[in-house]
Amino acid sequence: MDQSDAKKWRDKAPHIANIPDMGDCMIIDGLKPRPIAFEGPMIEMKARGEEIPKISDFRYDDCRPGSWDPDERLKDQDIDGVLGEVIYPGVGLFIWDSDDEEMLYEVCKTYNDWLSEFCGAHPGRLKGAAILPTRGPIEWAVAEAERAEKIGLGSVMLPAWCNHRPYNQPIWDTLWARLEEMNMLCNFHLGGGIFPSHIKGPGASGVLVCAGKMNLNEPMQLVIWGGAPVRFPKMRWSIVEGGIGWIAAALELMDHWWTDHKGWMKPRLEQKPSNYFRDNFFATFEDDRAGVLTRELIGVDTLMWGADYPHTEGVWPFSKKSIASNFAGCPAEDTNKIVCENAAKLYGFDLDKLLANRAA
Repeated sequence: MDQSDAKKWRDKAPHIANIPDMGDCMIIDGLKPRPIAFEGPMIEMKARGEEIPKISDFRYDDCRPGSWDPDERLKDQDIDGVLGEVIYPGVGLFIWDSDDEEMLYEVCKTYNDWLSEFCGAHPGRLKGAAILPTRGPIEWAVAEAERAEKIGLGSVMLPAWCNHRPYNQPIWDTLWARLEEMNMLCNFHLGGGIFPSHIKGPGASGVLVCAGKMNLNEPMQLVIWGGAPVRFPKMRWSIVEGGIGWIAAALELMDHWWTDHKGWMKPRLEQKPSNYFRDNFFATFEDDRAGVLTRELIGVDTLMWGADYPHTEGVWPFSKKSIASNFAGCPAEDTNKIVCENAAKLYGFDLDKLLANRAA
């Protein structure tokens, strides 16, 4: 990139700015400012058991140092009894709302470089998910996935919503095929249109967050009904930080519809949708007793607990208390799988080594 290009992207690059009555915000060219309050600053008050005030009172400097310092992040893991962590972006999720395909691609590369450096400080305990561009040639997404692997990022991530290029469209087969060859997990996380413009007025923030969580159902449905697991049987997808209590009901409905209509639906699925979920999908949650109680309907081997540090919707620094509540009455074998073993296996943590280091 020559200097003129560098200046072009530097002027358009996402950055933090203070907006009156909104506090510090993430500014992305062409999009509404996004308050950073939910992305870290509020967690301090939650940890102290205090009521959280209005959004406009928060500043970027209120974030815990673990948000940008990997050494400090490990200290916060230790406070919570966490051995290792998979890192997804915070405010970076909203870059997918941009329709500037070249800027999106450059931001993805820059973020992934930073994430590689951050996790590289403690690769045994920090695993980063690289973000991929959803616009422009699909080869850009493939190239960035390949580059991500080379710089030490073991999985990739796409937004839950991709309205201009839904995940049941044939164009995605180019990416699924390459990820399957690379044995690289694809995570779906909320983003890419998380704030529908028609939801506003009293209680809108609660609606957007709580209804939005369950909308991770959409990419799961698109991938399965679109037949991607049939064409790529070794490919793996994960729906992350979307809760799991809704999954059993979704799979039951999918199986019911498949039983009645499999004869005419295209593409044809030879197995029940729930079978493809259990073979090809994983899902994570933070605080979801309903999901734990329906774990056998979903598949114990597919589920993973997470703290979602440093977001207030997560459970830091009360993870042990939250786990005890969520898994009350759950067999120890199931609890160990969901809280620790499944994620360690999927994301490549050396669990024996981590436990030995803790004991030492």
